[in-house]
Amino acid sequence: MGFFTKVDYSRQLRQHTNTDALFSGSTSMEQDLHVGKDFSVATPLLYDTPLAASGCTNCSPCTTASTLVVGAYSATSASCIVTITSFSSVTGYTPVIAIGQLPMNSLSGGSINPGMSASTLQISRDKLLPDGVIWGAGVDLMIDIKGNVTRDASSSRRYKSNLREVPSNRYLKLLELSTYFFTYKETGGEGYGLIAEELDELGFKELVAYNLDGQPDNVHYKLLSVALLNLTQFIYKNNLKLYEEHRKSINFLSSSIEPIGLEVDNLTKVVKEDYETNGEYLLVVTNKCKITLNSNKDKKIKIKSLSSVEISPDLGLIDNRWSTLSLDGDSCIELVFVSELNYWVIVSSDGLKNS
Repeated sequence: MGFFTKVDYSRQLRQHTNTDALFSGSTSMEQDLHVGKDFSVATPLLYDTPLAASGCTNCSPCTTASTLVVGAYSATSASCIVTITSFSSVTGYTPVIAIGQLPMNSLSGGSINPGMSASTLQISRDKLLPDGVIWGAGVDLMIDIKGNVTRDASSSRRYKSNLREVPSNRYLKLLELSTYFFTYKETGGEGYGLIAEELDELGFKELVAYNLDGQPDNVHYKLLSVALLNLTQFIYKNNLKLYEEHRKSINFLSSSIEPIGLEVDNLTKVVKEDYETNGEYLLVVTNKCKITLNSNKDKKIKIKSLSSVEISPDLGLIDNRWSTLSLDGDSCIELVFVSELNYWVIVSSDGLKNS
């Protein structure tokens, strides 16, 4: 019968080179664990050759760097599960953590002019991005509240079900939100944006990220752009509807509300010869000439005459009475085209003569 006894390794255990030490069961290292040759100085957990399953052939990164491999090397995929690498080509330690792929040197060009060529955290895109997605096409990765690295939400219809159109007035209350400049408590850095709690209070939970305790924690700013598109469409459609109703039901002569686009207060033209109106707000006529009113371009126009002027409408009779009007010099008249009547009417005048 074999004899077993418990050995207390309460002091230091040192294993000689080229020999094996096997620890069965659970092994707890309560202080520092040093892997390497020189224990007299503080060094990172790195080794001169890969610590991997037997039969592992050193990859190119492992031959130019100190590498610790966590998990067995895969001969079929030619990759390591996790590697922690410090490249010897860069002055000082530049640790790279590569998960599911071979580590790439994070710096190039040496320590004087390094130049970034890869991240110090490298994660294989397999299983994270869908097959067929063009590399660099803009598919985002994200870290969820449980610490998982996942692909961001997908936009294609083939990934979605139970589609429900957002109500047209859903995001009208976004106009009640305030935007803020602020200082982050932890870093002291300056920021600009919204407050997650305020979005939550307005009921926009789809625009808020919550922590594990259900507290508002962040704002989905990328989704906010979709909400603002919905809001813009709502405002546009309702303004267009109000405009159409205004055109049909409001009497332009008595209404103090100007229809959209019917008057431009700063569009003035000086006229010296015969002219047809073209969207102006005010014509100043300096020479004797004839002015033709164009109802397709103007709905309301003022004409100031510094010389004698003859005014003719393009449709009907002015005030349903006159085919032409004559103005003396230093006279002024304002006319409006009424769509319901299909002719021009005079709303104010000074120095007008019947013709």
